[in-house]
Amino acid sequence: MSMATIVSAVISSLAPSVFDHNSLQEPGAHVSAVEYHYGMNIDVKRVLQRTDTSDKTGVVPVTVVYEDNNGEIHKIRFLEWGGSPAAPTGVA
Repeated sequence: MSMATIVSAVISSLAPSVFDHNSLQEPGAHVSAVEYHYGMNIDVKRVLQRTDTSDKTGVVPVTVVYEDNNGEIHKIRFLEWGGSPAAPTGVA
């Protein structure tokens, strides 16, 4: 048996325990979204993911996944204006 075969077998047997399958999921995939309401107290240390609204027009739903100062992951949902300029109406 060659050294390359032994090394390959060892790496293959350890690979499942080394890789965290949860890290392959989207941030907050295991957390239910909470609807944001005005005055809601939220503690945001770091935003992990946010819906991209740059190509949307009008009021669109947004989901934000964030980490609080205790290291817990939260997900909130709210409405905001999309960032895209209004589409032409075709009026000449």
